[in-house]
Parts: sequence; C-alpha cells; structure tokens
Amino acid sequence: MDLESLATHIRYFYFDHTIAAIALGGTVVVLFFFRPKGMLKVVGLILAFAVAAYLFSLAIDMAGSGRTQKKEMIRTVD
Repeated sequence: MDLESLATHIRYFYFDHTIAAIALGGTVVVLFFFRPKGMLKVVGLILAFAVAAYLFSLAIDMAGSGRTQKKEMIRTVD
C-alpha cells in the first residue's frame, strides 16, 4: 500500500461520488469550525491508526519479499 494508490482511490471516490465527497468535506470543515479541540483529537487518532496500518503493511511486504528471495536462493543452490 503506497501513498500514490491511496491518493488514486480517494480521487476515484471523489469522481464517482461527487456530492457525497463534497458533503463529507463540508461536514469536516464545519466540525473543525465549531469543535476544533475534539476534531484535532479525532484527526490525531486517525493519523495514528493510518501510520500503524502503513507500517504493518510495509512489514508484511518486506516479509513476503524476503520469503520469496529465500525460496529463489534455495532453488538456485539445488
């Protein structure tokens, strides 16, 4: 999961569901305007979960590529 594919998915969501995306964006802006402290906590929590998910997927990708390289090395020795 890289950031470019995430941005692409967000863009596709915007183009497929324009009205819902604008309403969601407007709601977030209004909530930030009326409840900034609460929204900053929510954004911080979402950011922490996003970083954790990204690091987890990165670790899974590294383990998978290491396993693939190990299998190739075993095959070349035989």
